Amino acid sequence: MQALIGPLQELAEFEAIQKEKQKEAGVLQISGCVNSQKTHMMYALGDGCKYRVIACSSESKARQVYEEYHMLDPETYFYPAKDFLFYQADIRSKELQESRMTVVQAILEEKPLTVVVSFDAFMDALPVKGAMKDRVIRIENGQTLDFDEIRKALTENGYDREEQVDGPGQFAIRGGILDIYPLTGELPVRIELWEMKWILFEASIQTVSVPCRIWMRQ
Repeated sequence: MQALIGPLQELAEFEAIQKEKQKEAGVLQISGCVNSQKTHMMYALGDGCKYRVIACSSESKARQVYEEYHMLDPETYFYPAKDFLFYQADIRSKELQESRMTVVQAILEEKPLTVVVSFDAFMDALPVKGAMKDRVIRIENGQTLDFDEIRKALTENGYDREEQVDGPGQFAIRGGILDIYPLTGELPVRIELWEMKWILFEASIQTVSVPCRIWMRQ
């Protein structure tokens, strides 16, 4: 994407902005950029920064910026605001939590990323990073699991216990089998404790796919 930044770097105005950005921390106000070029400008100004946060005036504007910015930087995430009507309703869907936890997971992995949020989402109160790391659940081959402890940990992290897992944010315990559908996973995981196997499977038909070794988090 350097080809997109090159033309801007040749402009005297952009060079002046870069020099101001490298001074002491503070607010740098920029005006005069047309709407169609704002995403391009943000991408160029964020070049070289490991973490970038773009706060927008509304949820719809944040989604628009996310779609545009994601074309420039694949490591771009949309962090949705809490929908209080959604949270108060008796709805089983975990889509909102899945989107938010995907961002949290990327932050905990400490990889370079861009997060696009609305001001409502930006003002959300979240636990400190260390506290979120302490809530990570790790399961490894050869580990001894206590079903009561794992059930309690999953429940405290917002997972629902079901007869069988049908979607993200659910888990099921049947005999020596533990099924978990991570909020950030594409497929659920089945752990057969008597042989300590790690297996991905299709939730819709509850059949096994390929064996694998994984670690998961909430």
